[in-house]
Amino acid sequence: MVLTPTCPICGLKASAPIAQIRFGEKPHLPSEVALHGCADCDFAFTWPRDPPGYRDYYAAVANDAAQRHGQYRNLPQAEILADLIGSRQVQSVLDFGCGGGGLLHVLAGRFPQVDFLGFDVNANFPSDLPNLRFSDQFPPGDHDLLILSHVVEHMADIGQIQGLFGLVGEGGLVHIETPDPKLYATFPQPHFGYYVDRLHINHFSQRAILRIAPQGFDVVAGGTYAMPYALGAFYPAQYVVLRNRQGERAVPAAIEGYLRDEAPRWTAVQAELRDRKFFVYGFGDNFHRSLTPGGPLHCLEDNIIAVIDRNAAVLATDGLARFAFVEPTEVVRIDGALIVCTVSQFSKLDTFFREAYPRSEIRYI
Repeated sequence: MVLTPTCPICGLKASAPIAQIRFGEKPHLPSEVALHGCADCDFAFTWPRDPPGYRDYYAAVANDAAQRHGQYRNLPQAEILADLIGSRQVQSVLDFGCGGGGLLHVLAGRFPQVDFLGFDVNANFPSDLPNLRFSDQFPPGDHDLLILSHVVEHMADIGQIQGLFGLVGEGGLVHIETPDPKLYATFPQPHFGYYVDRLHINHFSQRAILRIAPQGFDVVAGGTYAMPYALGAFYPAQYVVLRNRQGERAVPAAIEGYLRDEAPRWTAVQAELRDRKFFVYGFGDNFHRSLTPGGPLHCLEDNIIAVIDRNAAVLATDGLARFAFVEPTEVVRIDGALIVCTVSQFSKLDTFFREAYPRSEIRYI
């Protein structure tokens, strides 16, 4: 009995086969594959998967001659990446799995001040541009932009894909482009079951792409487009751009730091108000938050003469009587006293205070 495989991304049990397809014999590749799905990851994948076999296969095949210098046909992709490079401080670009190098040749010609490196298992060919080189040796890290263009759908080892994110430095970008499985039906090809083969072994949704990204990489751009193609005129493509923010503080630590940095400011305000009596304008969330420990009104309830509110009569009788309330029209009582305003400052409020209480000092918190 053949066991149902687990999802390579999340490790949960995958679906029963969506399809089973046979192929001719070819070195290093399976002659029959089953396509399984993972609803949790929104992802489909072929089985069996043999990472060493696939690596040996790609090491033995030539780079895409149709995408070499001067022949690159996917100009929409080049424009997307050119906009990305031109709008950010990108000085070093790595195209991992560069094929024939056509994409980098287009980009290097447009950005002579940027260094471009193309890596592929057999990319040992020269470049005719001074800012572009190719290598078949695994590249170093710390690049500003990593391009994974129609590469990750061919990689059998999801862990290896995740490791590629280490090739960009802090603040660096990762541009991932793959076929878009959700648009296969929109772009039919002339061959039977064309999109399900033994080379495209990962069928990513954008959600699945985000699942493989390490923690600390945030989305900055993404989309889909019709990629020019030799068969059927167009091919469905999708891309996601992620930024490395691993060096930044996590959200809990960032909020803790924010509150810690705020504390001295509000302690100083509390000290200023401690020996004074005042009215409070605003009985909303900011007022009540200011009464909590660390807030500028904490332990100053007895300093509050009254709360100014147009619903003073109702508030005084609905169980909130620990504070006195006054109508804004009680000018004689209010004008000349300190007013602590807990409402966001805006021009109309300033005008109201100047006209209604010209002798009062207004303190915003």
